[in-house]
Amino acid sequence: MSHIQDAQQCHRLPPDIGQRVYSPGPFSVTMDFTTASGKPLRVRVPRSVFDQLCLHHGNAYKAGCWITVRCCEVETLSIETIARYVNMMAKNMLNRDGTMPQMLPIEIFSTILSTSGN
Repeated sequence: MSHIQDAQQCHRLPPDIGQRVYSPGPFSVTMDFTTASGKPLRVRVPRSVFDQLCLHHGNAYKAGCWITVRCCEVETLSIETIARYVNMMAKNMLNRDGTMPQMLPIEIFSTILSTSGN
């Protein structure tokens, strides 16, 4: 998928995507969103990985959209498979740039169970 198609797909996603992005500490960036099919996800990105994605894509908004689109490409699969796919895509891109030969994993969780305690 080209970057133009990525951007177009990002604009077609539900309006709540990207509304809740926060950083619980200096070590990670957390994004909560619901995919087009209604699957609520929480994505936790190590700060070092998010910084490299920001540098690669130009800013934090575009890096967040890139992560969101990668999740939505495989949203019908299991959470574990979504996480493996997003990590594979990020690692491939960052290794190609030569910026991050080893990276901490991006974690993805379903927020269906985790929202009851909030």
